[in-house]
Amino acid sequence: MASTAEIKAQIQAAIEQANEASGAIGSSMTQLETAVASGMEATQETSSSLPPEAIGQWQQARERLEEVLGLIQAANGTFEQYMNTI
Repeated sequence: MASTAEIKAQIQAAIEQANEASGAIGSSMTQLETAVASGMEATQETSSSLPPEAIGQWQQARERLEEVLGLIQAANGTFEQYMNTI
């Protein structure tokens, strides 16, 4: 059976991995914002309904990534609480 210190070290490593994932998600969010702006600029004179639909989908994707960041932060906090109890 692993010692408490080993368990805490493994959890801390997992939290650090989740933080790295958060950084990558943050970069993805920024890239999506750029894509939205570029897509809007490129299609501002079109009468087609497809570009706005695509832009809306990108905006939804960005919102979902924001939700993912919140869940990662919540999980990290919960694991930190757990570490404080052991």
